[in-house]
Amino acid sequence: MSSWKSWRKSYATSQAVKGHNKTTSERNLAPGGDLARSSYPVGIQELEEGAYDVRFARTVEDVERVQRLRFEIFNLELEEGLGSSHETGRDSDRFDAQCHHMLLIDRKRSEVVGTYRLMTAEMARAGEGFYCDDEFDLTSLPDSVLGRGVELGRACILREHRNGTALFALWRGLASYLVWGSKRYLFGCCSLTSQEPKEGWALLRYLELEGHMHPDLRVFPRATHACGTRPPQSAESPRLAPPRLFQTYLRCGAKCCSPPALDRDFKTIDYFVVHDMERISRRLRALFFHGLESPPLEA
Repeated sequence: MSSWKSWRKSYATSQAVKGHNKTTSERNLAPGGDLARSSYPVGIQELEEGAYDVRFARTVEDVERVQRLRFEIFNLELEEGLGSSHETGRDSDRFDAQCHHMLLIDRKRSEVVGTYRLMTAEMARAGEGFYCDDEFDLTSLPDSVLGRGVELGRACILREHRNGTALFALWRGLASYLVWGSKRYLFGCCSLTSQEPKEGWALLRYLELEGHMHPDLRVFPRATHACGTRPPQSAESPRLAPPRLFQTYLRCGAKCCSPPALDRDFKTIDYFVVHDMERISRRLRALFFHGLESPPLEA
């Protein structure tokens, strides 16, 4: 597999020559019918946890249900998200067509109440790259991390379903996906709902002091997403604790690999986070992977 740096360079060149390529979106998310085979993880195990089912989107209508859910949570509840979503009532972007979409379904009501969006390096190379690569320069990451990793994004659960069972069901779905794809790492943007740079740096200070920074991996925001200059320590805002889901990732062993990035489009401050599933505790390994094949380990 060629390096991500080489792919990024060739992709940027092709986009400059051809302009934005909509072929993938038009092919995979055309109205009506099933998704293209490449847009569905064929053969993956579907799960039942408590009152919930976990499966992946198989039709365009499934994806649209997910997009409406994301709009309800990100735009209406949290007052963040893309401004353009208000025109359609759906949170959508150019990456949706090249991703796998996990659905958390309330079995009794057949209602989609939670979701994750997932992308592998193979999917990124076949499409428009990783979502995170728009905000962060990923070329410093080892190809072993990107190649054996899964990018997570657009995670959300309806307010009335924000309970341990629902989150556990989604994470069991992630474990199933790792086994299905023989992957080891989870990575993506963890967000703070803010546009205030001082708050972004205050949260970074918390991550540093609490030992949540990755000891080896580091990426940096692209110039378009810079979060200003870090204030002198004497002028920094008081330490700011992460949002609930971010905090849960950290308790499970995820590590932050970046300074804050300012996402003006989505109205958040983002951090690049990596979770090495080989390093999770035996208790969590047994909990998440119970009944599945053992998670793949590094040779």
